[in-house]
Parts: sequence; C-alpha cells; structure tokens
Amino acid sequence: LVESHQGPDGTEYQVNTALQLVVGDEARIDHVKVVTEGNGALHISSLLANIGARATFNQLGFVAGGSLVRNQLFVHIAGEGTVADIRGGSLLAGAQHADTTLAIEHAAENCQSRETFKAVVGDTARAVFQGKITVSPGAQKTDAKMMSRALLLSDEAEADSKPELEIFADDVQCGHGTTTGAIDDELLFYLMARGIPPDEAKALLIQAFIGEIIEGAANESVRAALTEAMLGWLGRRE
Repeated sequence: LVESHQGPDGTEYQVNTALQLVVGDEARIDHVKVVTEGNGALHISSLLANIGARATFNQLGFVAGGSLVRNQLFVHIAGEGTVADIRGGSLLAGAQHADTTLAIEHAAENCQSRETFKAVVGDTARAVFQGKITVSPGAQKTDAKMMSRALLLSDEAEADSKPELEIFADDVQCGHGTTTGAIDDELLFYLMARGIPPDEAKALLIQAFIGEIIEGAANESVRAALTEAMLGWLGRRE
C-alpha cells in the first residue's frame, strides 16, 4: 500500500488524512507513505493499525516537502508471534517543520518490533520525534527497540527527540536511544582527500545516512522512487 502526497509550491493549502488498518492473523502488509508537498502546505495525518497474530507489519514514512508536517502513528499489536518494522525518514530545509508521533503497544506475547527514524535538518528547519513503546501485562517475550537519529547541516537547525518505554511485563528485551550531530569531519576529509568536491562529499554522506530508511522498503520500485525523491531534495539544496 503506497500513499503519495504531492502539491505545488507557492500555494498555501491544508491536507488532513486518516488511515485505519486492520491486519488479520498471518497477514502481511507493507505500507509506504511519501510526503513531497509544496512549500506552503500544512499536512496532518493519522495512522491507526491493529495487528493480529503471526502477522508481518512494515511501515515506512518519508518526508521531503511541506511547510509543516505532522504524522501520528498508533500501532496495537494484539496477537502473538507478530513482527513489526516501522521506519521514518525526513529531509528538511528552509523553515520546514516535521513532527512524528509514534505510540506502539505490545499487547501479546512473543512479538518483535523495530522502530528507526532519521532526520536530515538544514537551514532553520526543525525535526521532532516523540515515540513510546508500551508493553502490556502478559506480553512476555517482547523484543522491542526504538532509535531516533538526526543529522544537523547548520548551526540554526534543530532536532528534538523523546523516546520512551513503559513496561508492565518482566520477561522482555526492550531498548531505546537517540543521537543528534553534524556531519563527521573525518569522513568528509576522507572523501575530499580522494578528489571528491566538498558539496558532493556531503551529499554522499547524507545519502548514506538516510539510505538505511529507504532500504527498508521491500519493493524495488518504491526504493527507486524514494531514492529519486532524496536526490531531488539534494539537488534543490545545491
């Protein structure tokens, strides 16, 4: 299931979307959402997913447009033996603001979830991530890990992250973390020392950083489209 949200620059408009997914036992769903709205757009969306037993749920969100974007995800894992992989990537410049809110509840035993979110933030843009994993009583053998990373391209860029865990079971493996930093000067020097111009070297490092999110798409055509959107964003910054 692929969602694509696009719009023209130079026009103010608002988008409100809501998607409810009910994933049955032993079903698989790959959901990809791409936001390349115009520079005057306000985009607000909510995803509500209820997942059964022994199911596979892959969700990938990609933001490379819009003035103000807010994505909310509420995931309820109701059946045992389910695997969920949730990823998000944001490419922000100018005065853009992108906010991701994730709440995932493990309500059944022996389930696994991975949440990985990355943001590249330039100029005076701002990225916000707030995520929470809740492990309900009885959801033993839960294996859940959440990570948020941000790459800042200017001194005025901002990234705020707040991962949380709330655990009510005792036989679990859960972890969360967050990192924020600038482009590694040593890696940049390494590329430049091999004859790669500075701007191109920075672009390669940004591609490598956000590439982990893009590779999460199972479909080759989707990966190609996301890569094209990333390269377009990099091209507009040159």
